[in-house]
Amino acid sequence: MRQVILYGISGASKAYTVLNYFCIYEEFVSISTILGEARRLRMRNPDVEHVYAIDNRYGLRRDYRESMKQNSIESHYIFKDILEREGMLVI
Repeated sequence: MRQVILYGISGASKAYTVLNYFCIYEEFVSISTILGEARRLRMRNPDVEHVYAIDNRYGLRRDYRESMKQNSIESHYIFKDILEREGMLVI
């Protein structure tokens, strides 16, 4: 089963913090599913400026937790860079 994780990230004014995330567990993930869940992420939290989709991989959770644990703009930006390089911008 495939896992695609959506991360809702704030803008620069809030230090690129991950405000919300959602996991999609489906064998065949469609674009409409990804777009629908991304829109719901933004509706639940209006401070979300960008939503990134990324395939789940070993170590991704650790990267996310380290970014939240250090809680600095640098650590948040490093995680955002991971999402940009390995994932894709949805909204």
